[in-house]
Amino acid sequence: MQTFQLAEGFSGRRVAGIAVCSLALAGCAQQPVTERPAEVSPAVAAQIDALVAEYVPSILPGLQLAVGKGGTVLYARGYGAADIKAGVPMSAATPVKIGSVTKQLTVAALLKLQEQKKVALSDPLSRWIPEVRYRPEPTIGQLMQMVAGIPGALQDPDDLLLGSVPTVLTEPPLSNEKFFANLTARGLFAPPGAAYDYSNAGYVLLGRVIERVSGQPLEQAFTQLLFKPTGMSESYLLGPQARPEAARGYYRVKPGDAWLICPDLNSGFDAAGGVISTASDIVRWDGALKGGALLSPASLALMRTPARLANGKFSPIGMGLAALGGPGSYGAAGQTVSFAAANASYGSGYDVVLLANGSNTVGDVAYPRFVLAARIHNVLNPTAPEPVPALPPSAGIIEPTAPTELLRLCQ
Repeated sequence: MQTFQLAEGFSGRRVAGIAVCSLALAGCAQQPVTERPAEVSPAVAAQIDALVAEYVPSILPGLQLAVGKGGTVLYARGYGAADIKAGVPMSAATPVKIGSVTKQLTVAALLKLQEQKKVALSDPLSRWIPEVRYRPEPTIGQLMQMVAGIPGALQDPDDLLLGSVPTVLTEPPLSNEKFFANLTARGLFAPPGAAYDYSNAGYVLLGRVIERVSGQPLEQAFTQLLFKPTGMSESYLLGPQARPEAARGYYRVKPGDAWLICPDLNSGFDAAGGVISTASDIVRWDGALKGGALLSPASLALMRTPARLANGKFSPIGMGLAALGGPGSYGAAGQTVSFAAANASYGSGYDVVLLANGSNTVGDVAYPRFVLAARIHNVLNPTAPEPVPALPPSAGIIEPTAPTELLRLCQ
């Protein structure tokens, strides 16, 4: 596994060549599908469509876009294909995996439970998961900040805590008993608060905390705490069986290769990357989060604030959110085997959400999603543009290593 930069302030990882975070279609209908009247001018809509056309269908099989402000969707469209073989176009209503953008929802659920005085971020992990015992013991808040010392992208490169590839890509997921035993046996790689490591395992564990605090299965807890209060009527958790209306995901090693259908993350990743949603629902989420309809300003500030480590340095991201280039701008990336998501919430008040159903080993070099998001923002808000992130330094000069473990499972 190797670390890489998704955008300024973001760190991510690759598992057997697949980026997990926190990302040419011949003969597919290329006309975007509009699901609601546009609330931007035709000229602005045309500029946005032209920007997306740089990536669909040449780089991505399909892309879903929504832009909004204050939770109101101003423009939403689908481009390319939701299912290549069946000829199903991507629409603005197609459910799409959001990957690690899920993590900000997991954080918000715990912060909401803290506001309800059902849990405290200062609680030791063993208060809620006594099956996992560490010495010294991390807090719930340290897991949320990814500074608990639980191995992640750097310290658990083969995802052994979660069963390793291909186990993490197939159903059924690892049992709680085996997962907890793996965590205990591996132990911490550093004292809590001493070091940052992007940990999917830590967030899977937080999902189990939410279930025990709320007394509900995770999907029911998310529905009650998050989806209903924010109007996210099209959102749900992954589950063991994909719903037929959801977008089909695709993978290839590099642009120009044929698109493959590969196993994606299993339902055990529910709290780390298991939300299925639409770009419009994520716009509604952003509006509720920033507008105070879900959390207090103090809780939102916690989401945005990186942890100060024992050596005085700061971790690269907060609790599920990372700073973008401009003042007051925050976002999150999500990437699984076959999907690449970006949720960019700008200080101007505009939100740009991009959900793609294609991914590759090259990652952001082929599809720099926060570059596209910033360019779309600047079409909407030309008088106060957002800084456009720099492309990765190796753009166009990458020779990816084929992820052989994954490719054996693809078709």
